[in-house]
Amino acid sequence: MRRSLAGLLFGIAFAFACLTVSGYLLQRSAFTPDRAADAAATVLQDEEVQRLAISVVADATADQMYPGDPTGSAIIRQNITLVASLPLGAEVYAPVLADVHSVLIGERDGPVVVEPEQLVLITRDERAATLPPLSIEVPRLGVLAAVDGVLGWLVPISAIVALVFVVLTFLARPERAPLLRTLGIGLVALAALAIVFSYVIPKFLPPVLDESPWARVPARMADDSLGLTLFASFVLAAAGLVLFLASTRMGRTKRWSTPVSTYRYREERSWS
Repeated sequence: MRRSLAGLLFGIAFAFACLTVSGYLLQRSAFTPDRAADAAATVLQDEEVQRLAISVVADATADQMYPGDPTGSAIIRQNITLVASLPLGAEVYAPVLADVHSVLIGERDGPVVVEPEQLVLITRDERAATLPPLSIEVPRLGVLAAVDGVLGWLVPISAIVALVFVVLTFLARPERAPLLRTLGIGLVALAALAIVFSYVIPKFLPPVLDESPWARVPARMADDSLGLTLFASFVLAAAGLVLFLASTRMGRTKRWSTPVSTYRYREERSWS
């Protein structure tokens, strides 16, 4: 009875722990605008995103800065393209991408506004300082906004519930081998969930929800953190396998160390 109760409590605790970790990973990869700024170079490597980022700025600045001067206008467009294609230039676009991401997930209302001071950095021309602020229309993905709102309260509540059930598990005094076996299996499952929530969902869901190139920003953010995601998943899976094998060995040791009853042996000898 004690073993089954402890196993049930630990199973519930680990389920909520998985929910906490998975939700946190999804928040980090798809619902953190600051990460869009940090991953600006990777985001702008997407041809569609880069093309749109260049065109919205160029169309609003080049001809206005050099009216009736095709050569000057062409130079501005060249500068904007160059800035968007260079790693150092990605830092200039980083605040814009962070704001785009905020609008996508519903953390702020659109449009995204680019101030003249920032246009000067993007166009590399002081004449941009006299232009009005640039407004960029960005779609709001309702599904992502809803998920972001749910994760805001689900992750901390799940963490608290998991901690409570962990305490209850140890109060029930579980046996070590079954506990390690369950933990090992759970860590392997968590490794798979980490890939799904940290990469697969942000990579493939937003582009399906909207055809705008801006919807590809979370996907490129997922690409930027793929190495860390795979490393973390490998560590979790390896730890899970080690714990599972250790629990199996502990079970065998316990069976071999259990004393054999000699009652039946004495009874058989008396008949002989």
